[in-house]
Amino acid sequence: MDSVRMARTLGWAGIIPLLIANFGVWKGYGVVALTLGNIYAAIILGFLGAIHWGLAMNREHSDDASMLMIWSVIPALWGFFALWWSAPVALALLILGFIAQWFADYRLNKRLRLPTWFFPLRSGLTAAVVSLLGLLLLQLYAGF
Repeated sequence: MDSVRMARTLGWAGIIPLLIANFGVWKGYGVVALTLGNIYAAIILGFLGAIHWGLAMNREHSDDASMLMIWSVIPALWGFFALWWSAPVALALLILGFIAQWFADYRLNKRLRLPTWFFPLRSGLTAAVVSLLGLLLLQLYAGF
């Protein structure tokens, strides 16, 4: 399997835990499913920041390496601190974190020569993750 196809397969497979969390809340496993969904989302947010760390390592003598490294830790810290709040607040903060990360990746895609498949995949996955986290929030408040 080529690397682009592998990235797409793994990326889309990565939303399965959020689908399961939504299904779990819908089936009545509220707090457990919601907590696991939030934890998973925080982990993925940290993973997305780590992309910037990896790019910085390839540009260690570049002017933008420091900024890439600084940004790379912000999503993980954001996700960690989001989990300290109640479930609805954590969900809202995680949604904001994924949107902020999308904007960071948008800027990154404009500045650096990233593979052409990267940003469309990131955009689709971000839309899916934000939608699934939003659905968790909706289920929490609508009592599904």
